[in-house]
Amino acid sequence: MGVIRPLDAPDEPGHLQAIMQVAKQRILPEIHYPPTNPAAEITGPAPDPDTSAYVSKLLQKLPVQEQHFLVSYESFQPPLYYLVAGLTARVVSNDPKTVLCIGRLIAVLCGAATVYFCWLTTKELAPQAPMLAIASATVVTLLPSFCFNNAHASNDSIVNLNATAAFYVWIRGLRCPDFDRRLFGAGAMVGLALLSKLTAVALIPGLALVVVFRMFQVRPGNVGWGNWLKRGLYIVGGAGLSTVLVCGWWFVRNLFTYGEATGTDAALRFFAARWVKADFSLPRTAGDLWRYTLESLWGRFGWNDITLPQEWYHFCNGAALILVSLSVLAGISMFGRLAIQKRLPALTWETFLIFLLVGLALLAGYLQFNKKIGYMPMARYFFIMALPGALLLTGGLYMLAARLALRMAAFGILFIGLAVLNALALVRVIKAGEATGGVRETSSQPENHRRFSVTLVNSSLEPPSSWSTSWSFESCTR
Repeated sequence: MGVIRPLDAPDEPGHLQAIMQVAKQRILPEIHYPPTNPAAEITGPAPDPDTSAYVSKLLQKLPVQEQHFLVSYESFQPPLYYLVAGLTARVVSNDPKTVLCIGRLIAVLCGAATVYFCWLTTKELAPQAPMLAIASATVVTLLPSFCFNNAHASNDSIVNLNATAAFYVWIRGLRCPDFDRRLFGAGAMVGLALLSKLTAVALIPGLALVVVFRMFQVRPGNVGWGNWLKRGLYIVGGAGLSTVLVCGWWFVRNLFTYGEATGTDAALRFFAARWVKADFSLPRTAGDLWRYTLESLWGRFGWNDITLPQEWYHFCNGAALILVSLSVLAGISMFGRLAIQKRLPALTWETFLIFLLVGLALLAGYLQFNKKIGYMPMARYFFIMALPGALLLTGGLYMLAARLALRMAAFGILFIGLAVLNALALVRVIKAGEATGGVRETSSQPENHRRFSVTLVNSSLEPPSSWSTSWSFESCTR
């Protein structure tokens, strides 16, 4: 948190402006983009003058120097993170520099809580494997991109926390039918996640599966069809009602404020008219998207312009491929053996299907965003799946290393490797320095690749570092 220079992280100026709307202007975050005319002005509310001056002063030290950083361009996002940070700032201080530190501290705390729920959920999923719970939480803790993502002001940290907590509530309920009997907790956690960031919409298919699995925890033949249907209606109603009670007010507010429920329609249209998009009809686009997303997973810092050496990315990709392959092989072997013996626990395959469905929904949304809104190969959009990802990296080692000493040695090597990668990434960020005039003191990549190192597939796909926008701020800065 202390190593990252002020506002030197993706969209941190916009997140700071949104926090300040709560802290100083005492309103819910709000910004109005022109819904049909991308050349039109962004209209109100007027930004806080002190915050605009603070951002303007630091703007010349950032690698991306867009004038729209002077307005609250992220304020169309769901409000939970901004409410927590803004209300805290109202108690402490309204100074933009202090508020930025508060926003970062809250992100750090949310990141730490996410790690805790990774451990707790794995412990609930596999109570006989405490070492696996420790391993999964440690992998998430030591992942450099996860550390960076939870060290700057952003709503990513709180949606990751709520998603991981939702997994815990779901899995505990599947293991213990008396826990959260009406699924009020399961639905409420999804509501909190949706109130954090709309990426959490990928959790809704998972919640639907949880509802089905909980309904069939009791067989109709055991209680009678009438009682079974009544119980099912209570479960469906509990999950749906709790979700709506937690986040429904925000969607209703958006209907009055923006004329549509999500509050994002005009903003996304506005961005889509300006941003380069992924053209999947070109042969290299999918490969490049996969490549840069993986690089972002291991670590791209600053405004995605501080990178690791390519050899490090190749090594990490190779090591991850081996670990994932081991987990897949071990999982197939375990499922086959237990299925033949008719001892496959319901919780195991239920959790697998839930994680798979949420992951597929998240992937579909990610591809649609890159295709229709803007080319953004960033792994942080997948961090609500940090726990399943950690289990993929550690599950195979745990099952194949049968003896305690072998497990400790295998996990020790993995942890040391991630710790070294984290330390080297930290040094990389420190040495990068400021980006005076848009140029880092120590640049690790060519000028035209500074933001994403995009490999050009043809002249229609320019490097995102060359993106330019035509914004009008007269009505926002009066």
